[in-house]
Amino acid sequence: MSASRAVAARCATAGAACLLVLSGAGAAGADDNGIADESAQAIAQASREAMAKVTSMRMVGKVTDKTGTTALDLRFDEQGNCVGTVTPAGNAGTADIIKRGNDVWMKLDDALLRAQVPGAGADDAIALINGRYLHGTTDSALLREFAQVCDLDFFKKEFSSKQTGEQLVKGSRTTVDGRPAITVTSRGESRTGTYQVSTEDEPYLLRIQGTDESGEKVAAGFSAFDEPVTAKPPAPADSVDLSQLQ
Repeated sequence: MSASRAVAARCATAGAACLLVLSGAGAAGADDNGIADESAQAIAQASREAMAKVTSMRMVGKVTDKTGTTALDLRFDEQGNCVGTVTPAGNAGTADIIKRGNDVWMKLDDALLRAQVPGAGADDAIALINGRYLHGTTDSALLREFAQVCDLDFFKKEFSSKQTGEQLVKGSRTTVDGRPAITVTSRGESRTGTYQVSTEDEPYLLRIQGTDESGEKVAAGFSAFDEPVTAKPPAPADSVDLSQLQ
């Protein structure tokens, strides 16, 4: 398992616009999948395999480094659909994101536009965009990083990967948003992490908390596995093509 620089969210917010609290131990449910009785290594492997098969999910996470904390709340699927919000470090506003295939729509609120556009140009940008979404494709330099944040395959690889020199220890049973789980802690060459793996149904990864050697901290929760993701583009009148702004 990797605690993931995956929430490369911070990278993802750079340019354009840039959880883990353990619950009390819970008893096994009637549909216990038996994973809590396995070794830490077996739990980690089962979770990697389950996450690799996920066709869609929701991720709510935070990445904290020297620049501050970036927050994300995203739903994405294998078809390239993605909806959600990103709040860059500094809490200077929020970006709403819609991705459908190679098309990306992004709406920055006024506070974020002011943080991204220096000086008097901010007022001009706000007036020009007028509360609309910016529309472009994954080829756009402005939107490319956001496309990565909305890439389910990217996160699946990150959260199902195994770091070099990984040492795993099984912890106690717990609950994550009401779902029973088992805790596994990990220590490797570049990062340490704590994971909660579902002990009912599929052994999905429900929460992570990790710190890498640079001091970057990642916390994220996962849910809505294999549920439909509706990425409805805004009406033409509610978006402006990036090519018109260049």
